[in-house]
Amino acid sequence: MNTNLLNIVKQIIATHGEGVLADPQKLKPLFSDYAKNESKEERIAFGRCVEMGAYWELKNSSSPAERWRKKNALADQLHTKTGIDKAQCVAALDLLEASMGTQSNQQSILPSGIAANIPKISRRTVNFGIAGAVGAGIGSLVTEGFTRLSHTYLELVLHVARWSAFMALGISVGLLLVQNLYLKRKPEVKSIVKTALIGLIVGAVSGAIAQIIFGFSLNASMFVIETVRAICWGIMGLGIGWGVSKFVPNFPLKRAVAAGLLGGVIGGAAFVFIAPHLPGAISRFIGVAFLGLFIGMAISYIEEALREAWITVIWGPKETRTIALGGKPILFGSSPEADIHLPKDKEPPIRAAVQIENSRIVMYDKKTGQSQVLQDGARVDFGKISFVVSTKNRGGLR
Repeated sequence: MNTNLLNIVKQIIATHGEGVLADPQKLKPLFSDYAKNESKEERIAFGRCVEMGAYWELKNSSSPAERWRKKNALADQLHTKTGIDKAQCVAALDLLEASMGTQSNQQSILPSGIAANIPKISRRTVNFGIAGAVGAGIGSLVTEGFTRLSHTYLELVLHVARWSAFMALGISVGLLLVQNLYLKRKPEVKSIVKTALIGLIVGAVSGAIAQIIFGFSLNASMFVIETVRAICWGIMGLGIGWGVSKFVPNFPLKRAVAAGLLGGVIGGAAFVFIAPHLPGAISRFIGVAFLGLFIGMAISYIEEALREAWITVIWGPKETRTIALGGKPILFGSSPEADIHLPKDKEPPIRAAVQIENSRIVMYDKKTGQSQVLQDGARVDFGKISFVVSTKNRGGLR
């Protein structure tokens, strides 16, 4: 066994916890960065071993004998799927087992196959939720100053449209700011203004539509009324998801809209549950905060869970970010338009662009004028900043 690799993995575990062994998206770039001077074949074998969920298989073994049988079965499976030398597969599994410490006999709550394939809630998703909650809460507080009795149905619709407009504005701008912080970018004023306008318009339209739909349910049972209310909140979330797809790179519109709708319905259900138990203004504030929380989290979670390919940008061993790949190029450079900023004194405005083209991941190097196809696990360095390519289908894109 390569003791250098073992020490590297233990160092990663000491910093990030043993759970990192079950999180390929997080472990892969860290391992690539720490172990860049080690054997490429050993690094690839270990990465594939983690991706196939071997951690959970070994961790859930009830005895050393069962773990030994599982290791042999996993080595055969890994060799068959990837073509990696059988001895190399065994060595990678030995390394994983040696890294697991004394907790490897504890049982997981979920079966290994399920646990290995359920995406975890990332820090980014939590931050999106917090940003959505804060933005929605601020938007609700702003509209409290405009609250007054509505004497006609039209006034009621306009009031709800205004209320949802400011909430959507707060949520949209909050998510834009946290996305820029996530990518270590300074948000542009033009982008903030554009997002704010989209939020206002989308919020006003969706709020008005939701109120009109809600109006048709008022003669129904209480259960139907509250169900329709939650769905109407989902309509506003749908509009916010559409707006977010404009600034989250390669977030397909259908997924963004579905995520916003889902988050809106869940947040709306929370609002329906909370509202009767608190005074008006407080219930509205807490209710819309839950709405923003679930919209933000749903948008981030679904975007991460359904990615087909992504890059993990590495600033250092403890500082990484993931960005989905797609038809829109991810730009590296010193320009404000770049998704990932490189030092201005060392790099041109646009140094490189990475995108999916004809079912291949392609990088165009603007500095050299050359292009290259990047495979799963490929690493590219731009001085102190690097990125690693990952695909959900281990063999590459379909």
